[in-house]
Amino acid sequence: MNSKIIFTALLALLLSSSLAQQNNPQIEALNQYIEWIKTNPKVFINDDEKLFRQTVFLENFQKVQDHNSNTSHTYKLGLNQFSDMTQEEFAQKILTNHSIKSSSQKLSVSSSSTSSTSIAASFDWRTKGALTPVKNQGNCGSCWAFSATGVMESFNFIKNHVLTSFSEQQLVDCVTTNNGYVSYGCNGGSYQQALQYASKVGMKTESAYPYIGYQGSCKVSGTSNGYKPVSFSFISSTTLALQTAINASPVSVAIDATNLSMYSSGIYNNCNPSNIQLNHAVLAVGYDTQGNWIVKNSWGTQWGQSGYFLLAPNNTCGILDDPLHITA
Repeated sequence: MNSKIIFTALLALLLSSSLAQQNNPQIEALNQYIEWIKTNPKVFINDDEKLFRQTVFLENFQKVQDHNSNTSHTYKLGLNQFSDMTQEEFAQKILTNHSIKSSSQKLSVSSSSTSSTSIAASFDWRTKGALTPVKNQGNCGSCWAFSATGVMESFNFIKNHVLTSFSEQQLVDCVTTNNGYVSYGCNGGSYQQALQYASKVGMKTESAYPYIGYQGSCKVSGTSNGYKPVSFSFISSTTLALQTAINASPVSVAIDATNLSMYSSGIYNNCNPSNIQLNHAVLAVGYDTQGNWIVKNSWGTQWGQSGYFLLAPNNTCGILDDPLHITA
């Protein structure tokens, strides 16, 4: 409560005093909040919630400042739509409450004899027209659906030369336990299960079945609803195997995104290798000459590097633990 009182007093001071012109860290934080709220408008239940959100913002702003002042870090933090959330709220609302790790109905694993000399030194599907614009899952743990549509959209483009945006909402509504799938809508799911569903039923387009950000009733029937992946498989958990697969098409991957919320730029590496929790699904779309993974996220274009981020090489944050690609 003391921090809330302090915030209120400082905000009043900022609005009524020439101190706003001084180089004061607290005043700077308040200035940042005033600018941030213009682009992230909020509706508060009551004054207590408003003060709580403001206090959380100030704490996160300080974390950003402290992190970015440490030159040993390989990435920067920044303010974004998550800046008034606690880490616990972020995990509950945005990440999945169920492990992304694929179910026991494991598919075959692709084998490859490709050598490191036969693949490109770097690869980036962003330059090849195979990716739909970055989307935004909102306050729904539906990342698995966005990863699944992403891998289907890109493979469809590569095979049929048409870039079509598929419906995440269809997956959220229809890939459910009631329909025999191990998936939980906005509380997490599996891109493997999503592709199994799509291979049987077919995918509606985004415009035909638009995203609403919460689970509703399934509005699809029959088995002829559009694009169907024919076959898909997991990839061996090695750097070379994932790079080889990416040379053919983007790949659905799961990572530990516990500390990813306020990433802004640079090479992300903030995961504990001894305690990896696969709680977020994304799309691996490339790698650079240093081996950093180029990853498409589903948190909108205002997050990260226009919706993308770089992940440190090898199995950082568990990216090699559960990669899945379409093969036909």
